[in-house]
Amino acid sequence: MNMDKKGHNTYLYTLNKLLLAFCSLLAMQVLFHVANSHIFRPENFNEWAGILWGNIVFGVATVCTVLLPFIVLMLLPVKARWKRWYRILTETLYLLPWLVVLVADAADSAYFQYTYRMLSNEIFTYLGNSGPMDKLVPHFMVNYWYAFVFGIIIIIAFIILNHHIHLAKRNQNTILSNEWIGFGSGLLIAWFLLRGGFGGFIQLTDAAKYCQPKNIPVVSNSGYNILRTLFQPQLEEHGYMEQEEADQLFKPDFQGIGSPVTDTIVIDTLPHKPKNIVLIIVESLGQEYIGTYNHNADADTRTPFLDSLALHSTVYQGRANGKRSIEGITAILTGIPTLMNVPFVNCTYRNDSIAGLPTVLNRHGYHTAFFHGSHNGVMDFDKVCYRIGFHEYLGLNEFSAEGKAKEEDFDNVWGVYDEPFLQYVVRHTNTFKEPFLTTVFTVTSHDPFPLPEQYKGQFLEGKHHILKCVEYMDNSLRKFFDEAKKQPWFDNTLFIITADHSGPGLSPEYLDYDGSYRIPLIVYDPQNPKARVDQRIVQQTDILPSLIDRLEFDDPVVAFGQSIQQQPKGWQVYFGNDFFCMVSNNANDPSQHDITVLCGKKEYGNPENIRFLKAVVQQYFNRVMNNKLIAQ
Repeated sequence: MNMDKKGHNTYLYTLNKLLLAFCSLLAMQVLFHVANSHIFRPENFNEWAGILWGNIVFGVATVCTVLLPFIVLMLLPVKARWKRWYRILTETLYLLPWLVVLVADAADSAYFQYTYRMLSNEIFTYLGNSGPMDKLVPHFMVNYWYAFVFGIIIIIAFIILNHHIHLAKRNQNTILSNEWIGFGSGLLIAWFLLRGGFGGFIQLTDAAKYCQPKNIPVVSNSGYNILRTLFQPQLEEHGYMEQEEADQLFKPDFQGIGSPVTDTIVIDTLPHKPKNIVLIIVESLGQEYIGTYNHNADADTRTPFLDSLALHSTVYQGRANGKRSIEGITAILTGIPTLMNVPFVNCTYRNDSIAGLPTVLNRHGYHTAFFHGSHNGVMDFDKVCYRIGFHEYLGLNEFSAEGKAKEEDFDNVWGVYDEPFLQYVVRHTNTFKEPFLTTVFTVTSHDPFPLPEQYKGQFLEGKHHILKCVEYMDNSLRKFFDEAKKQPWFDNTLFIITADHSGPGLSPEYLDYDGSYRIPLIVYDPQNPKARVDQRIVQQTDILPSLIDRLEFDDPVVAFGQSIQQQPKGWQVYFGNDFFCMVSNNANDPSQHDITVLCGKKEYGNPENIRFLKAVVQQYFNRVMNNKLIAQ
């Protein structure tokens, strides 16, 4: 890049600025890939070559899209281009948006390992309601120093090099008609590049031309994804087939059986006394950390209590429908997954009429309560809970108002440590009239992974910071059950332990299409404490219909899942980086899983599974877009 102090004419000046932006983006993409190299594993040289070329295509498109206002003003043949005010304007339109792109890519270098999704326009909502960012940011800068340090180096280098690109004084002999020709030609070239070629505007799904869908983030970039989702509809029609065929393949209208029809789950011995439900959703608890799910319940496990509980429970192959808490909570409680970039409860259609588990249980005389140890209002959990029928939402405010809180109960970041909060759950549940639904969502196993002072050194990190918090959470659950056993409602209560989503994958098995969404699903019934392992995949959206059947209710609901009492084969659906994926039990060998992927025009999997996945996606989009998420 020639950057002498004498300066360049307008065209070379603009080109050098664009080349600098492009190179800085490539540098950030290298940082992103190195930081997440354990997640992305290109299979061969051809895929590596495709990723390199894809970065060029998407990088150029990003530069021309983000900096289009700068390009237009710099090529516009007006004398004002050499005025000071005009230079300030163009430099602002160059630096500010591009620094946002670079910061987004640097941030995603650390954040991606938790969500497996590139940042989108949802980040602006997230920053507003995700918690105490003033306390979180310093922790992130320390824990993910590599993203911070190398990101800053790239940004500083970009700013310094940009300072050495100079615009020459105006050539008085330039012919005006030539400048207009240059203006038109420059805009045509920029328009061609930002579109990604002669076809339609480049889409994230086009990255699948260069690599496997799961490796798309290495080809695209976070800045482009944020910009694309700002101006693109959150949902579009997916008319894969005639609606009658879609209804035959999958219909989300579910009605409880009202009586047992299978022996897959032991039915209550006291059918006239409704079961209490305690639903425990553990933050970021992946199967990888649990010995029971790794044939290693007796050694090298972070969950000795859960492993012991599993010996008296039904253990399913749990699967999350997303990688963010708000997606997981919604899927579990309403049967509605997030098959788009933005969580369902934050999208354009967030005001759709929806029901949920508390809606159904309220009709049968249940008292329903949701406990969350974090700040009230975080991620709008309280609003969502009241909207779907919970009688009570109990968070940090209510815990503090009880009058028994101590200073050491708080982590000073997210809220209340798991152990004191779970004890509070028991105490408050004792005030409920039976039957009741107690849903509790823990917080401690979340970045920045704090521990109470008395446990520091007792629970060790190992491969990742989260592991010490998982071990602490497990110990907190042990104490919760020790206290719950003393209560009169314990024996008539069904305990369900699962997670909002999985945590960071630490081994190759937990980093592929299937492994990165594996969560526990352990069902413990004190009246039937028998060990049972079920190989079926049970996704979060299966929990609502399965519980309706388990309680022998016949209420109709809309759920994008199935009852485990009615279906012999399990499946899970989720949305990745602009691709839909379904993981299902193999019909011949349930312990083996089939992977089906839809990414634009590319399809992977056997034809039968592809048709089924298309039916699920079509039903989802039609129901959400037409406000048909309530049973008719």
